[in-house]
Amino acid sequence: MIAGMLTAAAGGEALDDLDKILIGIHVAVMGLYTVGGLWIKIPVHRAQKGIPPAQAALVGQRVGLDFTIVSWFAFIVVGATGYALLGRAGDFDLASPYTFFIDHSIMDSRYGWALFFMILFWAVLLINGLIMTLYFRPHLSGKLEPANTTADLEPFQARLASAVFWIDFLAWANLVLAGGSFAAGMIIGLDHTVMRVAS
Repeated sequence: MIAGMLTAAAGGEALDDLDKILIGIHVAVMGLYTVGGLWIKIPVHRAQKGIPPAQAALVGQRVGLDFTIVSWFAFIVVGATGYALLGRAGDFDLASPYTFFIDHSIMDSRYGWALFFMILFWAVLLINGLIMTLYFRPHLSGKLEPANTTADLEPFQARLASAVFWIDFLAWANLVLAGGSFAAGMIIGLDHTVMRVAS
């Protein structure tokens, strides 16, 4: 994918150094997010099963907070570099908000649709990230106060279990979306490489 994108160019022209740097950052940061997500979902979760529940919860909260920071860094950098590349390719169009500001004239090509789905996946990643960060994750840091009674325990545990389930579900969904973004990136790289060779 990286090799394809680094040989790509809008209109069949060679990429300059800034384009290569932006593509490198774009792909590397998305890779960091994807690998980090897989690392948390597989080896870290497996390790948590081998330690006492209280310690596992503490590890989960700390790792979850750290990965939330990494995730938002990735979302912002990927969005900024992606739209910078779109503009440098001449495919950014403020008059086309319904296609995520992709020039509507390229929407009849596989390249245009690959761009559209790449940005769509990124937008859904942002929405899922907001839901996890602002709605579900605060439930994980909630605590029962000394004044609470045993009657408060069951709804508290239910909210906690629900938050854990939905965070896990959305995290897996985000990894699938990240995979879809990489697939779209490979199509973009391939199509631009073909354009360059054909020219």
